[in-house]
Amino acid sequence: MELTNKFEIKVFMLYLLKNIGEPLDITTIGEVVVQDAFVNFFDFSLCFSDLLDARQVEEVEKDGEKLYVISPAGISAVEEVQGAVFTSIREKALRSAQRLLALKRTGNRINCTVEKSSGGYMLDASIVDNEKTLLRLQTFVAEGDYATRMKTNFDDRAEIIYKGVMALLSGDVNFIFDE
Repeated sequence: MELTNKFEIKVFMLYLLKNIGEPLDITTIGEVVVQDAFVNFFDFSLCFSDLLDARQVEEVEKDGEKLYVISPAGISAVEEVQGAVFTSIREKALRSAQRLLALKRTGNRINCTVEKSSGGYMLDASIVDNEKTLLRLQTFVAEGDYATRMKTNFDDRAEIIYKGVMALLSGDVNFIFDE
């Protein structure tokens, strides 16, 4: 579901900035807002500019870099109207944003592809940092829909899958039941 109403997009952006709670550069904010395809980049650009003009987002400088934070006026505004955006959209986007920021901090990259193979599909999923491959899984799947569902799950929960695989390999299966 893509948000097209400018009011909803602005509320969505303020919600994310409020809950992330740290200054971000414009590129990272753009990645956070558009990554789940709830907002397109053109609408992001227009609405972000409007939020700056309305002083609901402020520019701060840190180590010579321009960063942006939600202002007190933005916090007040979003607390009053955040219900204008579906809870499921807000929660999924916030999880994705937190994951993206965690990956940026550690330098980890997540990649998952599905390719047609003889008699089915190959799922290739990996977590790579700047120096090494932390996890790489390849598996054959007979059904395309099932492979796509597995890809989506890996894209959304790579860290949990990593922890689960490590727990299974080490014999600490309680991790699976603790989640």
